[in-house]
Amino acid sequence: MENKRVLVVGINPWIDNTGINTLINFFDGWGADAVAHIYTRDKLPNTRVCNHFFQISETKVVKSTLYRSLKTGRTVYNTQAEEVQSEHAIYKKPAGAAKQLLREMVWKFGKWKTKELDAFLEEFAPDVLFFPVYSNVYMCRLQNYIVDKLQKPVVLYSSDDNYSYAAVRHTPLCLLHRFWLRHQEKKLFKRANKVLVISPKQKEEYDQLFGIDCGVLTKGIDFSQVQYEPKPVGDPIRMVYTGKLIIGRWKSLARIAQALGEINRDKTKMVLDIYTTDVLTEEQKTALNRNGCAVRGALRLDQVQQVQKEADVLVFVESLEKKFRYTARLSFSTKITDYLKSGKCIFAVGDRQIAPIDYFSRFDSAVTATSYEQIGEKLAMLAAQPSLIEQYGRKAFDCGKQNHDKQKMQKKLHDAIMEA
Repeated sequence: MENKRVLVVGINPWIDNTGINTLINFFDGWGADAVAHIYTRDKLPNTRVCNHFFQISETKVVKSTLYRSLKTGRTVYNTQAEEVQSEHAIYKKPAGAAKQLLREMVWKFGKWKTKELDAFLEEFAPDVLFFPVYSNVYMCRLQNYIVDKLQKPVVLYSSDDNYSYAAVRHTPLCLLHRFWLRHQEKKLFKRANKVLVISPKQKEEYDQLFGIDCGVLTKGIDFSQVQYEPKPVGDPIRMVYTGKLIIGRWKSLARIAQALGEINRDKTKMVLDIYTTDVLTEEQKTALNRNGCAVRGALRLDQVQQVQKEADVLVFVESLEKKFRYTARLSFSTKITDYLKSGKCIFAVGDRQIAPIDYFSRFDSAVTATSYEQIGEKLAMLAAQPSLIEQYGRKAFDCGKQNHDKQKMQKKLHDAIMEA
């Protein structure tokens, strides 16, 4: 039996072998001609899992507020080219509520409801609509527009807390944006035939909030290609963090660096290498480059995998600062499944109420620190008992195999779409 024709509507183009690959992972094997993707960035796609694409250029939507005849949407195709149009600086990386609201206003008054978009929808004629839920009002409005046009079953996929007020700063502009977003999201959830979420904690909250029975879906791991490979713990113990330092994460890393000062007082027992694309402030450089902790710069994707393979402990951090503690409250980074797949001990820092820490605790798959004080305590424990590092490496791998097998995840997706 052929798979149903599925239309996915999101932000980023699908490009194989990048860090933004969850949706590619979901639809790998679905059938490239049975999947279409509408997206809003200026890059071109390059993926084996989909053959039908429609691009709504955000840069052109911005310009269309002044030039109404400008063509903002077009059918595009897989390419090896690196065609990147320069997005306006304000819209490329929105920071802060004011810029976020400005972006929403541009999309509200810009021209994106076009005959080209309608023609693409009619030509592909999907059986089911698959919508990731984002923290952008304009994406909800685009998705609701497509529901109105096609009147097809809807599967929603929520991978973060884009609905509650707990995840945003309680300032007038932030609250205004969240109020606007909730209004649009309510429409989507009322229309959804099936809702999928990314973590058990989010399922429990959304089941109660919307009176539904969500499924849990994460990026899958192909365990037919992976085996657990125990590795003797090094001397010194090598910890590795790869990722961004935003929303207060660097302060959690700085506390690790501080704790290493006590652990390494007599001998270097433990080191931390930080690999990030972020440009550091002087304060961050001082806080992170000390006591066996060092910032090493950026890595390519293939280098990330090699560095993680050579590590003893993989570090996962979220902020413990009051300002950012719940910003990523229900998020479940793709990094987590990659860490579990590696079979390495995971050292995780974050508030006990956020989804990743809740998950690690449920399945005893990581050593967790839920306060600044616990960071030093738990690291000292690992330094004194290296056998725990091996034990938690095995626990992580077994957790990944039990909960994130790719075949199981793809069956969940298939069943949800067929149910819808």
